[in-house]
Amino acid sequence: MSYQAVQWALDDAPMLRTKSGHPDTTARGVLIARAERADEFGRDTHAAITDVIWRTGYDARTIQRAQERLEAAGLLIPDGTTRWGTPRWNLDMTKKRDPAEMAQLEADIDEKRAAEAARVRDYRRKQKRQRTDAESVRTGSVSVRTDADDVRTDSGDVRTDAVPPEPPVNLPGTPQEPPLEPPSGGTLPPDPLRPQSPTAPGNGIESSLSEDGEQPPQPETATYDRTREADPAPALRLVPGNPDATPTENRPSLFPAPVPSQPGNPLRRPNRAAQAIAEATARRQAARDAYQAQREAAGE
Repeated sequence: MSYQAVQWALDDAPMLRTKSGHPDTTARGVLIARAERADEFGRDTHAAITDVIWRTGYDARTIQRAQERLEAAGLLIPDGTTRWGTPRWNLDMTKKRDPAEMAQLEADIDEKRAAEAARVRDYRRKQKRQRTDAESVRTGSVSVRTDADDVRTDSGDVRTDAVPPEPPVNLPGTPQEPPLEPPSGGTLPPDPLRPQSPTAPGNGIESSLSEDGEQPPQPETATYDRTREADPAPALRLVPGNPDATPTENRPSLFPAPVPSQPGNPLRRPNRAAQAIAEATARRQAARDAYQAQREAAGE
């Protein structure tokens, strides 16, 4: 392979044209493939047809027609065959490409670039004109919305001058609903629906709470202790099978009897908080009594 022959086929050899005036790229590829097997003067190129097919990708018929066009142009000169029967050619490296073709090619490229730039400028000019028209339309709509804001401001003034509604007032004879949850601290407020209320039948817890003179000073959150001290001591009972529950001479039973429920209205919802307080008070008082009895027995 000769570098000079390949360079001539790529750069200096004349470009053949088709009937429509386009470059004959097929003939150009076949010429380059033949130049790869020539010497530095372009002689003795005898590449097999399979090698040309491998290098160019063309079929045999296409390569044959391209070689005929190259021979007609004088770029390939037949030089017989080799001893193996392979056709042989010489390259006419004296033929040079017209330098004006390069200038024409550059001029065509510049013309295409100028046309593309003009097309882009026209497109941008149209887009700018459309944006300007759209902004003018939006400016008019903004002024309309400003008037609407003024109208809404006036309506806000009217609403401000209106008289606020008066709070509801309970008419005479209307019962007031008690709160669902008791307050967090202090004594429980009087409620006719609770069994502990003085007006309802109960165990006298609220009555004992109202006698402030007979009770020692207690903190505001001592409702539980006050209720416990007002309840009577629960009765003790025996539990069969439990030696700890069997009272002895020095140890009473620690299991109090259940506190009887207070009579009340069956349709009224039970006060579970009061029941829990009463049961806890009974258990605590029984434990105190048992402990006191143990101490007395130990002291004797």
